[in-house]
Amino acid sequence: MLVLRLISFKIQGRLVAKGTCRVLYMGKIALFFAATAFGSPLRQHKRYDLDHNGIQDLCYKEKDVTHCMLTNGAWTAMPASSTGTPTGLIGTGTGMPSKHNVGGTAGSALYPQHNATTVSVGATATGVVSGVNPSSLSTGLPSGLPSSASVSPGAVSSRASVSGLPTGTLPDPTQFEADAGSKWQVDYVGPLQFTDQLGADGLGGDKCRSSKLGDKVIWSCGDMECGGDPFLCGFNMGPAFYGTSDVSTIDTDGLTTVNDNTFMQPWSGDAQPEAPQNSWGMDTSNVAAINDTHGVSYAWEIWRGASDGSISDRGNAVASVTLGDTKPIATRVGPLLTGPDAIQLGLLAILRADDYIYTYSIGGPSNVIVGRVAADNSVFDSSQYEFLSYGSTNSWVSGVPTSDTTSIGATTENDSQQFGCGAYGSAFYSNYFNKYVIVCGIYLNYVNMYVSDTPYGPFSAEYQIMSSGAEPQMSGNYGPMVHHAYAPNGSDKEVYISMSPDRDFNLFKITFHY
Repeated sequence: MLVLRLISFKIQGRLVAKGTCRVLYMGKIALFFAATAFGSPLRQHKRYDLDHNGIQDLCYKEKDVTHCMLTNGAWTAMPASSTGTPTGLIGTGTGMPSKHNVGGTAGSALYPQHNATTVSVGATATGVVSGVNPSSLSTGLPSGLPSSASVSPGAVSSRASVSGLPTGTLPDPTQFEADAGSKWQVDYVGPLQFTDQLGADGLGGDKCRSSKLGDKVIWSCGDMECGGDPFLCGFNMGPAFYGTSDVSTIDTDGLTTVNDNTFMQPWSGDAQPEAPQNSWGMDTSNVAAINDTHGVSYAWEIWRGASDGSISDRGNAVASVTLGDTKPIATRVGPLLTGPDAIQLGLLAILRADDYIYTYSIGGPSNVIVGRVAADNSVFDSSQYEFLSYGSTNSWVSGVPTSDTTSIGATTENDSQQFGCGAYGSAFYSNYFNKYVIVCGIYLNYVNMYVSDTPYGPFSAEYQIMSSGAEPQMSGNYGPMVHHAYAPNGSDKEVYISMSPDRDFNLFKITFHY
């Protein structure tokens, strides 16, 4: 079998998803796409008409319980073997003000009440997509999603509130370069490990992001397969797992196929793939917390699986993320947020900061676009998003930009006025430097850091923190992911970062001495 992989690259300003081109012997194509998810058949959804309105409800099974979303947006649960009366609604939640509901009924809210600052909307710019017609949105949002994992209370703000942690003053990029090896250093930790059978089979891929939600760490990964062989444990474009107490170990206990943990799913109303494509693909962001039990994640949805390797872009998806017993669950509650002409939302990174979810996307005149939306049900409404106007420090434009925008973008002090960022990266607040940080990379060559006093900039000039010449284990790697949840003793004086050559993941630790 011959498998060809394509790296992420831009064609006419569009980011093309990596790993979507796979050429196999024709005799195995049907078997491959029948046996693997994304491309594989989706997890089977059982259909019931629990509210007896003549319309089938969307259901999925987790362990011995079947969860169903009724057409009014409410969720219900029943024994998996039952097709009769549901046992009861899951989660009542607190209704959001009506302005936060997406085509929904008052009091039907996905996220519990959150005191968010009202988003100020600037002038509408050209090159903005309006997203999905509001009339096509679901008629209600679920009042609560299943989450049986225990969680501990805690702040969801990205700023550290713990006093007594060490701090340092970051010098300018020129001095920082001269300080390498004395004031800061990079150490190779080793490969990321996966437990049980998938670990023994050599599970790997091209990116694994980590995020904290409640008392769990969620690892959302991409293009995962075992030993470079999609037939060994399947191929999955976007599975997710729970972490362990060790930054280098991901919990895959009891799994024999990577398709058991598919994360972002198509919505029940999404159009079915059409020839030559025969399956969906989801290129996912990390997870940002809305509160201790619910988070949000984004994905760029495509159709894939064609024998010629072609794909069809579909648009941006957004999902509510909850904590299942054995894996994180991403639940779509409506159609795509945008069509295929929009930027690919949040694939660089997303970040919860104060009352907003910030999205960092590739594109625009500076190569990085910063957007934000209130950290509540507003995430499901494309009209509630606003994006930083290029060249400004705090001027925001309403609506999700198109991929060819020239007026929307973050600013950097780089001489080129552009960020050296590829498709994937990380964003976090450093309690060591007291700065917001973007970490990203140029494929196979460099890992760069940019800092700012705000989540939206202006950002500093480039700090080069890794290169393939200085760190041999970085050779052939890309997709730098900072694992902020594993900061030793809660301090960002030390930062863990992983990358992959589309196989094993290499883990590094950066230590600062400022």
